[in-house]
Amino acid sequence: MRRDLREGVTIYVTENIKPNFAEIARQYNVDYRTVKKAYEEVKAGLKGRPSGRPKRPSLLDPFKQTIDSKLELNCSAASIFKFIQKKGFTGSYTLMAFFDPLSMAF
Repeated sequence: MRRDLREGVTIYVTENIKPNFAEIARQYNVDYRTVKKAYEEVKAGLKGRPSGRPKRPSLLDPFKQTIDSKLELNCSAASIFKFIQKKGFTGSYTLMAFFDPLSMAF
């Protein structure tokens, strides 16, 4: 949803006024149904589209401590990959490229 449209509709919600959807649609060059949907979302207090997809654990999660200890020893990503692969890691080397040791985010 467009932020400018949502902000424009927020004024009506805070003042508790039902807007003319067609007029607002002409102002923002969108369909009136888009304005109505934005109005209803803001009125319901939704900030964005809810994520229906649950987070799944990373393949690297069981190996976080091992990876941390190897990073403290200044080991390369290739050597860490070979080590955890021997320990049962089934993922690919490219997963190691996305590992950010500073934020501990995968």
